[in-house]
Amino acid sequence: MSTQELRYNNVNELPAETAQALLRFGLALADTKHFLGRRLSEWVTAAPAMEASVAAAAITQDELGHARSLLAMLRDVTGAPEELNPETDMSRSTFYAPAALHKSWESWNDVMANMLLLDRALTMIFDAAARCELAPLRQRVAKIRQEERFHRIFTEGWVARLAQNERSRAALQQAVAAHWPVAEAWFGPENEETGTALVQAGLLAKHPHKLAEAWRQSLEDFLKKHAISIPSVNISWDNWRKETRDGGYEN
Repeated sequence: MSTQELRYNNVNELPAETAQALLRFGLALADTKHFLGRRLSEWVTAAPAMEASVAAAAITQDELGHARSLLAMLRDVTGAPEELNPETDMSRSTFYAPAALHKSWESWNDVMANMLLLDRALTMIFDAAARCELAPLRQRVAKIRQEERFHRIFTEGWVARLAQNERSRAALQQAVAAHWPVAEAWFGPENEETGTALVQAGLLAKHPHKLAEAWRQSLEDFLKKHAISIPSVNISWDNWRKETRDGGYEN
C-alpha cells in the first residue's frame, strides 16, 4: 500500500478523538523509549565487557532516536505540550514514562531484564502498528522495527550468557521478577479506551492488552530454555495510570 492510499497522510487529518488518543499513547511510548535510552546510557562505560559497552552505546542512540522521531510527529497534534519542540524535547519538565524508569538501574541484570521485558513489549506495540493507516507513523515504525532486531539479538545473547551459572542466573531471576510488572502494565487493561480508539482508526492492528499474552508466551518459551521462571504478577488496574501506562503494582 502506498502512502497516498493510506487513510491519513498526516496527523492533521485524524479525527479529534483519534488525535488525542494518539497523543496520549504516543507520549507514553516516546517517553518510555527516551528513558530506556537514558538508563542504558549510564551503562555505556560500565558494561561487563567491551563489546557490551559498544552495543549499549549503539542501542542508546537508537532508543533516543526512536523517542525523538515519535515526538517530532506528535508536535503537530493539537494539544501537544508546549515543551515538545526540537530544543527542549529531551529536557522537559514533564514526562510520561513509567515512574520506575526515573531511577537508575543498579546492575547489569537490571539492564538486561528491562531490555528483555520492556523493550520487547514496546516492540510488540510497534509490530501492531506496522500496517497502520497514518503515513508518518508507518514510516517511523518501519525503521524502528528494523533496529529493534539487533536489540533483541544482543539482549537474548546476554541473558543466555548470564543464565549459564547458578549464581548469575539467580540474580537475573530476581531482576526479571522485579521489572516484569512494569513491562506487563504497559499493555494496559482490557478495553482501555486509548487502545480501542487507535484500533478503530486503523493505527494499531490489535488492542495493546491483547498483545500481552503473545508477549508473555514469547518470554515463557525463551526463559524456560534458560531455567528462568515467569513471575506471578497481579496488577490492580483500578490504580493504573493511562498517561504513564504504569501503576497498580509495587515498585
